[in-house]
Amino acid sequence: MSSFIGSEVSAVDVKGRMNVPARLRKGLAPDAADSFTIVRGPEGCVNMYPLDEWRRFADLLRTLSIGDEQARAFFRLLSDSAHETTIDGQGRVSLTPKLIGLAGIDGQAKLVGAFDHIEVWNPKRFEDRVGHVDSSFDTMLQNLLGRKASS
Repeated sequence: MSSFIGSEVSAVDVKGRMNVPARLRKGLAPDAADSFTIVRGPEGCVNMYPLDEWRRFADLLRTLSIGDEQARAFFRLLSDSAHETTIDGQGRVSLTPKLIGLAGIDGQAKLVGAFDHIEVWNPKRFEDRVGHVDSSFDTMLQNLLGRKASS
C-alpha cells in the first residue's frame, strides 16, 4: 500500500513534465510499479493515485450506480481528465495540458502527500486554500478525531 506525507514544490517544464521528489517517491508501494493515474481533484487541485491505490479507488467507483445521473456525470468528468503515466528515469511524470489547466499550474507545482495519493496544486492556490482554514486546525482535529476516539 502506497503512503505519502509531506510536501515539496517542483518545477513543471514546458512539456508538462514534473519531478516527483525522492521523499514522496519513497512512499510508493512495489505494487504501484512507478505508475500513477492522475485525475482532477476537489478544490482546484489534481490527484496522483499510484497504481495500487488507483485500483482501490476504481473498485469504489464501480459501486456507484450507473442509473444515478450524478454518478454518471462525476465519472465522465473524472474519466475525461484521467491520464496514466510512469515515472521516467529522471524521476518525472507528465501532466496533460488539461490537468495543468485544472490545477492552474504555471511553471511550479506544490505536491502534497495525502496518504493514499498526492495532491498537485498551484502553490498560490494551495496557500490561499489552506490559509483560510489554518486557524481552524484545532477545531478540525477535535471534530474529526474526537468523534473517532469516542466511537
